[in-house]
Amino acid sequence: MEHSASTSILVLCVDRDNDVGTVLNIKTPLIGENELLRAATEYILVRPEDSDSNAMFAAIQTLRELRKQYGSNVEVALIAGLESEDVEADMKILRELDQVLSQKKFDGVVLVSDGPTDELVAPLIQSRLPIFSIRRVIVQQSRGVEETFVLLINYIKKALTEEKYKRYSLGLTGLFLVFYSVLSAFAPQFVWPIIIISLGSFMFIKGYNVGEYFSKIYRSRPVTFATYLLAITISFLAFTQGIYALLRTNVPDILWALGYFLLAPVGAQLLVLDLFILALLLPILGTLIDNAIIGKPSSYSDVLIIGTTLLSRQLVFEVGRFISGSGDIRNVLTWAFIVLGSVIVSIIVRTIEKREKHE
Repeated sequence: MEHSASTSILVLCVDRDNDVGTVLNIKTPLIGENELLRAATEYILVRPEDSDSNAMFAAIQTLRELRKQYGSNVEVALIAGLESEDVEADMKILRELDQVLSQKKFDGVVLVSDGPTDELVAPLIQSRLPIFSIRRVIVQQSRGVEETFVLLINYIKKALTEEKYKRYSLGLTGLFLVFYSVLSAFAPQFVWPIIIISLGSFMFIKGYNVGEYFSKIYRSRPVTFATYLLAITISFLAFTQGIYALLRTNVPDILWALGYFLLAPVGAQLLVLDLFILALLLPILGTLIDNAIIGKPSSYSDVLIIGTTLLSRQLVFEVGRFISGSGDIRNVLTWAFIVLGSVIVSIIVRTIEKREKHE
C-alpha cells in the first residue's frame, strides 16, 4: 500500500504478557525512540535470551527506516497487557493505545511482533485505526547440537519455574497421573476410554470457552449454575449406568441397544431415561428460582416447557420399549401426538407473551 509523504504512521510494539513492565518495573505505554531504546537496552541486559528485546529493537529500526521517507510523521510506542494474557490484558492494551493516540493523530499502524501471541491483538488495534503492515521478528538461532540442547534445557526450565507455564506442565501432568492411578485401581478395564472422554471434554471446554460461559452464569445466576453442575453429574451417572448395563448383555443390533440403554434400571423404579429427563429439568427449575430471587416473574411458557419435558419422558419410554422389541407402535403414536400438542400450546403461549410484552 502506497502512502503520501504526509501520512502519519505509528510503529507499535505490543508486549501482551507485560514482561517488559514486570521485569523492569516500569509503566507503559512507552512513547518515543529514546524511551523505547532505553527500555530495550535495560531489558536485554536482564534477559538477553528473551525475544521481547529483539521486538523493541526491530521497532526502533523500523522507525528509523520509515523516517527516511516520512520524516517526523512517524512515531514509535510500546504498549503492554497483563501477565494473564486474558480479556483484562486486552482491555489494558486498548486503554494504553488510546493513551498513545490521544497525544497525536495517526493514519495507521505498523505492528511489530515477536510471535503469534502478540498478533492476537491485531483486531483490537484495527478497532482504533488501520494496520498498514505487520512485521514479525524471528530470532535466528545457531543450529548446532550443543546450542539446540541448551535451548531445550532453557525451555524446560521455563516450563517448570514460570507460574503461567508450570500450571500446565506440572499441574496437568500431575492430575493425569493421579487420575490414571485411581482408575487403574478401581476400573482397570475402562481406564483409557474414560481418559479419552475426559481429555476430549477438556479440549471441548477450552476450545469453546465453556468455562467462561459457566463463570458468567455463576456470577449472575448462582442457582442455575448449581443446577447445571448437578445436571452434568446426573447425566454422567446415567450414561455410565447405561453403558454398564449394555456390557452385561448381548446386543443383537444398534436400535435394540439404544432402547435397552434408555430403559436400563438404576435402582428402585428409576431408569436411565429418568435421570436424563431430570438432568434436562434441573436447569429450567434453576432458572425459575433465580428469576424469583431477582423478582422477575415467571411466564406460563416456562411452566409449559416443564410439562412438555415430563410428557416427552413417556414418549421416549414407549420408543425405547418399541425398538427393544417389547413395546407397541400405537402407544408410541399416542404419546407422540400428546407431546406434539403440548409443544404447539407452548409455542402459542410464548408467542402471545412476547406480543403482550412488546405492546
